Parts: sequence; structure tokens; C-alpha cells
Amino acid sequence: MRSTFPFIAPVALALTLVCSSGVYAQSAAPDDHQAKVEHRIRDMYATLHITKAQDAEWNAFAQVMLDNAQAMEMAVQQHGGDRGKLSAPQILDNYAAISAQHAQNVERLSAALGVLYASLSPEQQRAADEMFRKPARKMAEQHKP
Repeated sequence: MRSTFPFIAPVALALTLVCSSGVYAQSAAPDDHQAKVEHRIRDMYATLHITKAQDAEWNAFAQVMLDNAQAMEMAVQQHGGDRGKLSAPQILDNYAAISAQHAQNVERLSAALGVLYASLSPEQQRAADEMFRKPARKMAEQHKP
């Protein structure tokens, strides 16, 4: 008899991820999320010791972070939905839309970081490397407002 586990595991993982994005939508008010992003931007600016000469590249990077936060908030509001009223395919479609927005955000942030990174000193680059090596959740815990 063939095992159904290889099919069930990916579906269970997808449903877990969908549910966690719904929790995000319900638990983080837009203003609260925006405040966290702004705090993260200030923290990164201080950690990287951004100079006046780097402000243009930094400001472009920070604006992408703010724009991404707003785009993600809109995607979650539009596609978060009340899972109690959605079918399984609708839930996964909504999760796919949120995931697609996240992927677009990461691409934009990566491009902006590339420009900023090129303007950083070797010491600042090492600090940036270390910053991005840490999991986002760990960073958030270390830098709570």
C-alpha cells in the first residue's frame, strides 16, 4: 500500500503557513506594524553608522522598507480574509497572493540594499552582513521598541 504522508505533509505545511499569515493580519494593527518598521529603520541606521555621504542611498533603502510594509499590509488586508468563510482553495489562493507580494518586496529590498551596500565601508558591510544573517524574529526580539 502506498503512503499518503508525502502528499499530506506539504498540504499541512501550506495550511500552517496560511494560518500564521492570518494571525499576522489579525494581531498587528497597521499603525503598530508601521511603527515597528520605522523602529527597525532607525535601529539599522544606528547599527550601520550611516554617514551623511550615505544618506541618499540610505533614504532610498529606507523608503523601500516603508513602501514594502505598506504593500504587505494592503495584501494582508485584501487577501487575509475570514478563513471561516473561505474554501480551502480560496485560502491557498489568498496565501499565494500574500506570498507573491512578499517575494516582490524582497526583490525590491534586495536591489535597494545592493546600491546601499556598495556605498558602505568594509566595517559597515560586515555589520550589514551580520545583521542579515540573523533570523528576522531574533532581530525583532533584540530590538523591541
